[in-house]
Amino acid sequence: MDTQFDQLVFSGGGIRCFWHGGFLSVAGDRLGLNVQRVSGVSGGALSAAAWIGGRERDLLMLMQEAFRMNDANLDRNRSNYTPHEETYRAVVETTLDAEAIDKIAHGPDYQVSLSIAPALLSPGVAAVVYGVLYKLDQAVRSTPHLKLTKRSGLKVMRVDARQAAREGKLVDLICAAATIPPVFTVREWNGTRVLDGGMLDKAPLPSPDEGRTLVLLSSRYRNLPRDDRRVYVQPSSAVAADKIDFADSDKVKHTWEQGERDAQCWLVERGIAG
Repeated sequence: MDTQFDQLVFSGGGIRCFWHGGFLSVAGDRLGLNVQRVSGVSGGALSAAAWIGGRERDLLMLMQEAFRMNDANLDRNRSNYTPHEETYRAVVETTLDAEAIDKIAHGPDYQVSLSIAPALLSPGVAAVVYGVLYKLDQAVRSTPHLKLTKRSGLKVMRVDARQAAREGKLVDLICAAATIPPVFTVREWNGTRVLDGGMLDKAPLPSPDEGRTLVLLSSRYRNLPRDDRRVYVQPSSAVAADKIDFADSDKVKHTWEQGERDAQCWLVERGIAG
């Protein structure tokens, strides 16, 4: 099997994205990944930044510790009455220190996908409308590349994350990528109101899309696209973590460990020597 990849895609999935870290902790070196382009969406934007910046295990440790400090997913003393927004930003800021951000600024082409709803829809209405369409598409088509939300007016915004790193805006970008109302406040990027890009595409390919691509998912799908240039890898079973459960550190650990086990099996199945 050809183990050379030109592009690496980190799917969305909230806390389920810790499967990415576990998978790459085992498979990354064995594959000798040296990609030209990286793309990430939603929680996968943070996975991508941690991988490029060499901070995957730091992210795991910090997120587990943050979740140990949360007794529940509701907190009347926090924004939106949940701990999500403050907790997420604190972990992102701590994980992506100056050294990591410098690596990202000078690393491979790295794109983060956001989505833009029609201006006539308020943030709350847009979140409900596209959230329903997203769920319907996932239930019926069960594929990472959605159609219903796109056909209903949701548009993509691809952001150059390397440039954001150079401008000191990377943390803001990573947090904007995880805009899931009502637990996160709807943010703006360069004056435009944005939503979670995963509502448009769970695994957006880089632009330009050239060469062979390894696509890391965080959930299982019945219908994976067939394309000779792409290799889709998904968890062997539903991961332990819930998308926005910020109160159970054990689920984070178990999800990472499943990624490690799945990587071992995937490598053996493909005859990739250790």
